[in-house]
Amino acid sequence: MTQPESDTEILEGCRRGDPQAQRAVFERYRDRVFSVALHFLKGERAAAEDVTQEVFVKVFRAARSFRGTARLSTWIYRIAAHACMDELRRRRRLLFFGDLPAAIHPPVQAADPAEPDADVVAAVGRLSAKLRIAVLLRYFDDLSYDEIAQALGVTSGTVASRLNRAHVILARELRHLRPARPREDEGDHARRS
Repeated sequence: MTQPESDTEILEGCRRGDPQAQRAVFERYRDRVFSVALHFLKGERAAAEDVTQEVFVKVFRAARSFRGTARLSTWIYRIAAHACMDELRRRRRLLFFGDLPAAIHPPVQAADPAEPDADVVAAVGRLSAKLRIAVLLRYFDDLSYDEIAQALGVTSGTVASRLNRAHVILARELRHLRPARPREDEGDHARRS
């Protein structure tokens, strides 16, 4: 099989068990899946790598059952979101018994100005799982509300509500990053003096 161009061709190859098609799916989506997992799991690289691997194992096993009612990327994001939530549930069970070490914190400062600030990453990491995954899919992976809704199995209205709640929480937690603005009456007073 030559290098497939479209998601449809790649998916057909995966359904046949073609290793080259599986490699193409992995190469095309691994960075995005890893990014979602890394941010969702608050910077824990090893756990994000495990979740990423688990996602693609599930994708390849379930390729034949994919109905095609959504885009391939949306379906993969849905599997990734569920895998992240499963990992969170697994950790909660383990934490109950005290088996997990303290969480590793995300990197202190991003070198690339296009990368989110460490304060932003930390604040997103403190959101509830449902709000966090919506924020990650919207702002880190640039999915539309409809795509997020399909990936999470909820309505677009639910996505809008979750993002609104996340915006309120993040605005409150990150208000220290906003430059101080002079009060309107201070400016008038200064001009009169």
